[in-house]
Amino acid sequence: MIDEKKLQESIDRSEITNVISKSILARDSGLWEQLAECYHSESVFTSSWYHGKPSDFFKVASEHLEASRKEGGEQKHLTGNHWIEISGDRALAECDLILFMRSQINGVELDVATWSRRLQLMAKENGDWKIFRRWVIYERDRMDPVDPTVPLDKYYDAEALAKYPRKLRYHLWRNEMIGLEPAKEICLRGTEEEKVARAEAKKWIEGN
Repeated sequence: MIDEKKLQESIDRSEITNVISKSILARDSGLWEQLAECYHSESVFTSSWYHGKPSDFFKVASEHLEASRKEGGEQKHLTGNHWIEISGDRALAECDLILFMRSQINGVELDVATWSRRLQLMAKENGDWKIFRRWVIYERDRMDPVDPTVPLDKYYDAEALAKYPRKLRYHLWRNEMIGLEPAKEICLRGTEEEKVARAEAKKWIEGN
């Protein structure tokens, strides 16, 4: 006998995972209309440099992605280990995420890698799963020159890096160098901001 509840949950998990994957691929590809389709009409999300409505994020992100590509820059988000909890028309979706970015800063090509977990509140809107709220919980990062023979003093600025949280200093410094200031709501693993995000997620899945 088919368990209808488990069958529906499997369908929902597949649809949620697909929406998250679509949002990642569309973001990296600069497909802004397709990315907008992934978000709820009342959605809010937080990244390392932005907090607010997705529509406003798309405008700024598109300009920076285009400018970066003209200089040979690129980025790619890779996700894995998806964990989804479903409660009616609400769900929690969490996954590991690694962001790889290549940028040219002060004439030096640099690769920055950032490890994080993405925590998302999902909701159905007009019958489709959408991202209602999104946090990125940052864990650690690193930076390397594409050309390993480039001297450290050509790109490494210890004084500039020191003002940022150790877990995310290279990522935030790179953002600053391309004109993106850190979001006040930035979330780092093990901080009060993460506790607040997870508490909100718990209330969400419990229907509060």
